[in-house]
Amino acid sequence: MLDISQAANLLTSMGVSSALATRAAERTAQNHSGADPLTFLKELRATLEELSAQAPSTAAGSAAGAASSDKAAYTSTTDLYAKGTSPTAATSTKTTADKAAAAVPFKNLAEFKQWEKGLGDTFAADYEPPDYIRMHAMVLSGGDDTAVGRYMFFKNHPEFAADYESIRSGKLSKFPTDGSTLVKSDLSKMSAETAAHYRKNPSALLAAEGFNMDPTLAKMRMNGEINAPTGTEVSEWLTSNKWTKDGIVAENNRLAYANADYIGLDGKGAGTYKRSRLDTATGNIINYDGRVYDPLTGEVKA
Repeated sequence: MLDISQAANLLTSMGVSSALATRAAERTAQNHSGADPLTFLKELRATLEELSAQAPSTAAGSAAGAASSDKAAYTSTTDLYAKGTSPTAATSTKTTADKAAAAVPFKNLAEFKQWEKGLGDTFAADYEPPDYIRMHAMVLSGGDDTAVGRYMFFKNHPEFAADYESIRSGKLSKFPTDGSTLVKSDLSKMSAETAAHYRKNPSALLAAEGFNMDPTLAKMRMNGEINAPTGTEVSEWLTSNKWTKDGIVAENNRLAYANADYIGLDGKGAGTYKRSRLDTATGNIINYDGRVYDPLTGEVKA
């Protein structure tokens, strides 16, 4: 059985409410305690759909739709500001970002906290969480202990700050909401069949990545095309090996995903999310540009 908190966190990152994600994970674990990881994922999805159907709120239904692989629609990671495709989208992106950067509503952590307190709490009936919220869900739902993390995130992405303020006032996001920008796997390195499958089912790809499984091996195992070697635990095998065109090779998928960038389904989204990281040795925050920030004040260190 897979860890309940891991399953719940995966669903939350895909836009499911934390309460619904926890219920789905707990029920699946209770009813399928001895299932192998892939069977567990199948049952988790079925349980989520069942609970979502029982939920009265539209928001819950929208979140379930985002987690359902057959409803996910692909949006190019290079088209960040418009849901439709346009030959001028890439050009207009920089202009839009520049305008957003000039209108950042805070200059330091104190101003950020005031801005955050002033955000509305009204969401559109057909609201779906944009990918940047899915990626940063744990920090965005936190309190003062993660305020610096939120400050750094929106400081790095003024366009997201403007969008977040907008959706908190009942408007829909201008950014992708289907999880397509959160993909870390390079589909060009998969077989044509597998790549086509995951382009149509991005949430299935995100699920495999969320459990640190190689997507190709996970799909092949799910379809009964391949089995783990005799005496090998299936979950361990899927997380410690990967498929290549020249055969299956050893790979620490957990570490590989941790170090990988979000390149998106089209493979062109590297750099979409400018992330910071915690330096465990010093406790400082290292920004994407290499600058060091104080974890309590959010100020640059000399």
